[in-house]
Amino acid sequence: MKLLINIIRWLARFLGIFLFLFFVWFAIEIGAPDLDMMSNQEVKLFLGNLIMLIGLIVVWKYEFIGCVLLIGGYIFFSIVNYSFWIGPIFPIFMLIGILHLFCWFAEAFKIAKKFNFSVRMFLK
Repeated sequence: MKLLINIIRWLARFLGIFLFLFFVWFAIEIGAPDLDMMSNQEVKLFLGNLIMLIGLIVVWKYEFIGCVLLIGGYIFFSIVNYSFWIGPIFPIFMLIGILHLFCWFAEAFKIAKKFNFSVRMFLK
C-alpha cells in the first residue's frame, strides 16, 4: 500500500512539474500581463491560474493545503470561465489535486490506525 501511495504521489508531482514548466514557458514567451489593460473577467482568470500555480508549489511541503489550493483554484477558474471542462490542460490541475488529496487521506488514516483511532472518532 505504501508503494502505491508513493507512486501516485510522485506521478502527481511529475505532472505538476511539467505543468508548472509549461506555464512558465508561456509566461516567458508572452510576458507578464498588464493588469490595467485586462477586463475584470481576465483578472479573475489570472487570479485562478495564479492560485493553482501556487498550489503546485505548496503541495511539495504541505500536501493538504496545496491540494485544497489546486482544487479550489480550478473550481474558481471554472466558475469564472462558465465551464467546468476547460480544454485539455486545465483539468490536469484538478487531477493533480485529487491525487494529492487521495495520498493525504491514505497517510492520515494510516497514522490514525497506528495510534488505534477509529474512523468514528474523526466523524464525531
